Amino acid sequence: MRVRGAGRMRDSLAPAPRERVRAVALTVAVAAVVAGCTGDDDPAAPSPTPSAPSATLGTEGTATVAPPVELPDTPVGRQARWVLDQLAADGGPTVAEAGRRFNTEFLAEVRAEQVSTVFDELRPAGPWVPVDVDEAGADAVVRLHDGDGQPWRMIISVDDDGVIGTLLFQPDRGGETQAARSWAEVQERLTAFDADVGLFAARVGDDGRCEPVAAIDPGRPRPMASIFKLYVLGAVAAAVDAGEVRWDDPLTVTGDNRSLPSGELQNQPDGARVSVAQAAAGMIAISDNTASELLTDLVGRAAVEAAMADMGHDDPATNVPFLTTREFFTVGWGPQDLRDDWDGADAERRGDILETLPDGPLTVAGRDVDDPAWGSGVDWFASAEDICDALVSLHDGEGADADPADAELLRTVLGHNRGVTIDEADWPYVAYKGGSAPGVVTGSWYGERADGERYVYVMQAAAENAGSLADHTSFFALAEDAFRLFAED
Repeated sequence: MRVRGAGRMRDSLAPAPRERVRAVALTVAVAAVVAGCTGDDDPAAPSPTPSAPSATLGTEGTATVAPPVELPDTPVGRQARWVLDQLAADGGPTVAEAGRRFNTEFLAEVRAEQVSTVFDELRPAGPWVPVDVDEAGADAVVRLHDGDGQPWRMIISVDDDGVIGTLLFQPDRGGETQAARSWAEVQERLTAFDADVGLFAARVGDDGRCEPVAAIDPGRPRPMASIFKLYVLGAVAAAVDAGEVRWDDPLTVTGDNRSLPSGELQNQPDGARVSVAQAAAGMIAISDNTASELLTDLVGRAAVEAAMADMGHDDPATNVPFLTTREFFTVGWGPQDLRDDWDGADAERRGDILETLPDGPLTVAGRDVDDPAWGSGVDWFASAEDICDALVSLHDGEGADADPADAELLRTVLGHNRGVTIDEADWPYVAYKGGSAPGVVTGSWYGERADGERYVYVMQAAAENAGSLADHTSFFALAEDAFRLFAED
C-alpha cells in the first residue's frame, strides 16, 4: 500500500502545557530507555507556502521508511536541530558548549561535564532521523526513527532566552496500539479520555448535508481551539468572491498584529509582508496565529461572525464578539485577570472588555499559557456537526458564479496538510484543521475518496486538567482508523 500523509502535525493555538514536557532530566530519561533496549544551528526558513511533512507510520503501527522533515526555524526548532547534529557527530558537546546550550535549572540536575556522556549513550542507536515535529511555542515533540527504524520521541523545551530547559528521549509507544476495527471501537477509545468528548463521522450527501455514520453527542458545542480558523478562511473567501479582496493583496506584520506561536510569522520583523494567499496557507497548514490576525484585520470581525452563520454554525451568537488569537491570550492569561469578567458576560459586555485591551506588543508570554481557560468561555465554540458543515461549505464554494481559480486555490490551502497518515490511493484529497490549547484538543478532516464519495470526521475533547489530554498520539490515531473505516463504507 502506498501511503503519504502530513505526519502528525497537530495545530497548536497555544504553547503546550508545561507538565507535558517538564520534570525529567536528560540523564534520568536516557538511563531509563537505554536500560530497556539493547547541521547547522540555523536551518533555512521554510517557504511562505508551507510544504506538508511526510508520513511516519503505516497501518496498524508498522514502521515505514519516512523521509526526514525539516525542523522549524524557531528557538526550540534550532535547539532540536543542534541536539541531532551533536548525536550525528563523533563526540561532544564540550563542557563549554553544554553550558551555553542548557539553562541553569537543567544543569543543576545534569552537570555540563555529564552531558557528553549522556549523548554518548544515545549515539549507538543512531542515526537519528526526524520524521515529524509538533511544535507549540517554546515546546516541541520531535518524532524520530533510530538506526533500526524504530520510533522515538524527543521532547524539548527552551526558556525565554532560547536555552534548553528540558530534553527527554523516549520510545514512541503510539504505534503499539492495534487499529480500531469498528466505529464502536473508535468511540470507546475516544470516550476513554478523561474529558468531555464529541465525535461526528459523516458521509457528505449529494445535497451537501452531513449524513451521520457514527457520533458521540455531535450537536453539543465544545471549545474548538484553532479550528476557528476555518471561519476566518470562509470570511476571506467570501471577500474574494465579492471582489473586495484579492489573493495577492499584501499584508504587513506589525507589533499590533503579532501573536504568540504556533506559526512562523510572529518571528518576522515589523514591516514584513506576505500575500493574502500566503497568510491563508500558513493559517491552515501550520496554524499560524499571526496569519490569522492579519486576515481577521483585513476582513473585519463582523465578516468572520457573518461567515459562521453562512457556513452553517447552529448558534453563531455563542462566539460574538469573535476573538482574535491576541485577545484569546490576553483575556485568558493576561496580567489584567479578565477571565472572571469574561465568564458569563453578554456580547455587549464582552465587547467592552475587548475595547480595554492594549495595542502593541502582547503582554502575555508563552510560559503564561499553562492552564485551561475554556471553562470561563475563553475559546471559540462549535459542535462537531457545525464543523462538518463548515468544511463542506468551504469545499462547495460560493455558488455557480464563483471563480474556478479561486475555488482551486482554496482547495490547495485546505488540502496542504492532511494531519495524519491516510492512504493516498484511497483518498487522493484530504483537508485537515485541528487545534489545541490548554485542556483542549480537536481535529477535523474532509476527505474525497477515489470513487468520488465525500466524508468528514470531527473529534473534540475538553478537560479541566490540561494533563488529561497530553496523549495526542492516541487521539489523532483515531482519525487514521476512521479513514480506514470510511474506505470500507
